[in-house]
Amino acid sequence: MLESYIVIGFVIAIVEMIKTLPWFETEVGDLTIPIMVFIIAGLANVANAFVFGDIALLDALKDGLTLGAISGGLYSMGKTYLDKSKPEVEQK
Repeated sequence: MLESYIVIGFVIAIVEMIKTLPWFETEVGDLTIPIMVFIIAGLANVANAFVFGDIALLDALKDGLTLGAISGGLYSMGKTYLDKSKPEVEQK
């Protein structure tokens, strides 16, 4: 099976690509991103176990959801850091 950090990186990359769709610029779309990270990580780890692994798919789903929680935390920490590092422009 692929290592968990590869799955996490894959999930973050997929979410970043999906976020470019116009719907995710809305308030509702922005709220669905953490749920999407969670679900994609679960499904990605199930696919990982199906293709490369020797563990049960239900265990892979459980581990994938854990990786989704980790990915979501890493994503939100990175987003917070990037938002703070942007210079604020004064509006006149």
